[in-house]
Amino acid sequence: MRTACVPLSADVERRLDTDSCLPGHLYEVMLSDATVDLLFDSGFLTTLNTRFGLLFDHYEDESITRPEQLQYARALLRDLQLGRKCQSIDPLDIAFGLALEKMTGIYFQL
Repeated sequence: MRTACVPLSADVERRLDTDSCLPGHLYEVMLSDATVDLLFDSGFLTTLNTRFGLLFDHYEDESITRPEQLQYARALLRDLQLGRKCQSIDPLDIAFGLALEKMTGIYFQL
């Protein structure tokens, strides 16, 4: 199980480092093991790793914070039509949209 979270403001994003976020400060998506496997099996996470030099795997936390990376990742998620294969992908698409809207990032945690 992994969590993907989006800070809802730049101030909240800075507080992630000190683990001082309060309830309601983050949009959180719980990703089941099956969903994480789908993200790997579809090539979604591998493509992000290769394109942006990230390290998504089953043991590392990772984040996407640059707007161009967020836009690319959201477009890739939609292009792969992963939402048709697993409804739990839809909240992840929302998370990418929120990160772009709030000008923050999306943080994946074990």
